[in-house]
Amino acid sequence: MAFCTFSKDVDNTYTLIENKFVTKYLPEADGFAVKVYLYGLYLCQNNSFEFSISSMAEVLKTTEEKISDAFEFWQDYDLVEILSREPFTVQYLPVKAAVGKPKRVHYEQYTDFNKELQRKMQRVGKFVSSGDYVKYMHFLEENNMQPQAFLLIAEYCINKQGEAISPSYIFNKAKKLMRSGITTYEQVEKELSSYNAHENDLSAVFTALSIFQRSPDESDYALYKKWAEMGFAKDGVLATAKRLKRGSMNALDLTLDELAEKGKMEASEIDAYLADREMLANLTFRIGRKLGVKIPNPAPYIDEYTEKWYTCGFEESSLLDVALFCMKTSRGDFASMNTLLEKLFADGVVTKEGVKEFLKEKNDELKLFTKIQEICGTMKKTAVNLCLIKTWRDWKFSDEMILEAAKRSATSANPIPYMNKILSDWKQGGVYALNDIPENKTTGAGTSSSQNSRGYTNPAIEAVNAKSDRERYYSLLREKAQTRAEKFIAKANANTRFKEITTELSKMEIALAKAEVFEPTTLPALTQQKQSLLAERKTILSEMGIKETELTPQFVCGKCSDTGFLPSGAACNCYKPNA
Repeated sequence: MAFCTFSKDVDNTYTLIENKFVTKYLPEADGFAVKVYLYGLYLCQNNSFEFSISSMAEVLKTTEEKISDAFEFWQDYDLVEILSREPFTVQYLPVKAAVGKPKRVHYEQYTDFNKELQRKMQRVGKFVSSGDYVKYMHFLEENNMQPQAFLLIAEYCINKQGEAISPSYIFNKAKKLMRSGITTYEQVEKELSSYNAHENDLSAVFTALSIFQRSPDESDYALYKKWAEMGFAKDGVLATAKRLKRGSMNALDLTLDELAEKGKMEASEIDAYLADREMLANLTFRIGRKLGVKIPNPAPYIDEYTEKWYTCGFEESSLLDVALFCMKTSRGDFASMNTLLEKLFADGVVTKEGVKEFLKEKNDELKLFTKIQEICGTMKKTAVNLCLIKTWRDWKFSDEMILEAAKRSATSANPIPYMNKILSDWKQGGVYALNDIPENKTTGAGTSSSQNSRGYTNPAIEAVNAKSDRERYYSLLREKAQTRAEKFIAKANANTRFKEITTELSKMEIALAKAEVFEPTTLPALTQQKQSLLAERKTILSEMGIKETELTPQFVCGKCSDTGFLPSGAACNCYKPNA
C-alpha cells in the first residue's frame, strides 16, 4: 500500500484536482513543492501497491529529505498532515477545509541575494538548490532581518563549518541573534566582530584545557563575553585555564565565579590563589587517606577545615601526623581532628616541634594503653580512656605501677574504672613504687598486707573485686553450657530434613496461635500435624545419637540457671569461688 492516503472526508472516486488548489495555492508555491503534491495525490488514487518515500524520491530523481520538506510546506497550509516519520506517512486533507495561504514571495527582489549566497557557498564546494533558495527567501520574508545582515551571518557560518555547512545551521545562528534584537547589518557586524576578536583567545583557552575534539561555538563565546563583563582580562582567564589543565568550559566558568567572589581578578592574584587551592586540595586528599576518609570533592573540606588549619599555622607534616594519630585513636574523621587541633591551637601548640612533642607524649600513652589491653582484654581506645592514662601519669605513677594496677583489674568486668580506684587509693596512701604496695611488704614472719598495722586494703575495692569474681564465675558456667548446646544444634542442622522440620514447627506456632483465636475448628488438624513433625524430629535425633535435652543449655544449677540469682532476686547459694 502507498504511503499517501485520503482522509475519510475525501471522496476517492475521482482523481481531479480541486480548482481551489489550482487558483489559490499552485501559483504561489514552488514548482518542486507542486510536483510533490501532485504525485502524492496520484498515489492516493492508486494505493493498492507498495510505495514508500524512497520510491517517490527515486521516481522524482530527488532525495527523501527534499520530499519531506515539501510535505512540511503543504502541512503549514493545512493541505496535508504528516502522520509519522518512521515509516513516513502522509494524509491528504480536503482543500475546501484548508485555512492557510502561501505568502506571495517576490522572488525577483532576491536576485542579488541569491547570487551572493551561491558565490559564498561555492567557495567551500556547496551548491544552493532551488528548494534551499525558497527556504532562505521565506525566512527573510517571515523574519525582520536585512538580507545583507543574513549574508554576513551565512559567511560567518561558512567560515566556521566549511563544507559541512547546512541551511539549518545558518538559520539557528540567525535566530539566536534575532532573539538578542540583532537584525541589521551594523548590529550583526559588531556582534560577529566580537566573536572573531575572541576566537584566538578561546583557542588558547581550549588548548590550556586540553580540549581538542571541537572548535569554539556560540555558547563558548557567550561564556567568554560573560567573563569579560565580570572584569576578567584575557591573561586572567588563560591563567585560570592553565591551572585547571584538563577540564571543561563549565568547570572554568565555576572557577572564575569563585575567583570573582574572592575578589581575585588579576593574573598574578589568580595564579597565587589557585596554587594555594591546589596545594590545599592535595593536602586534603592526603589527610583523608591518613584518616581513612574517602573524599570525592575536596572543596567543602578545604573551606571548613584544611584552609583554617593552614591559616592557624599548622605545617603540612604536623597535620598528617595528627591525622594518623586520630585514626589510631578511633577519631578518624575531619570533625574529630578539628576538635583536637582547636585544643592545640588554644594551648599555643602550633609549631612543628610543639606538635611533634605533643604527639610523642600521646603516642607513649597509646603504647601504654595497648599494653593494658593485652593484660585486661579488648577495650576501646576512647578519648576518655586515653585521658585517664594522662591523669595517672600526672599523679606521678610510673608505667610499672599503672601496669600493676591493670594486672589486679584483669578479671574485672570493667577494668578501667577498677584500675582508677586502685591507683586513686595508692595515691591517697602515698604508694608510688611496687615495693611500697602493702601486700608486697612483709611484717615479722612474713604476714600479708591484710594483717599489717596500716590496714591498707580498701573495703570498697575488695567488694568490687568480689562482685567481679562472682560475675566471671557464672559467666563462664553459662558460656560452657551454651557452647555445648550450640555444638549439638549444629550437628543436628547438618541433617537437611531436621532443619526443614525446625522451620516448619516455628511457622506452625504462629498458625496455632491464629487458629486458636480466629478458627478454633482447625486446631485438631494443626495439633496432629505438629505431633507428627515432633515424632519425625525425635526419630532423626535418635538416629544421630543426640538427646533432645542436649539441644538446650544444661546449666549446673537448676535453681538459678547459672545466673547466680533466684527468680525472687535473692542470691543463689550455689556459688563456689574455689571450684
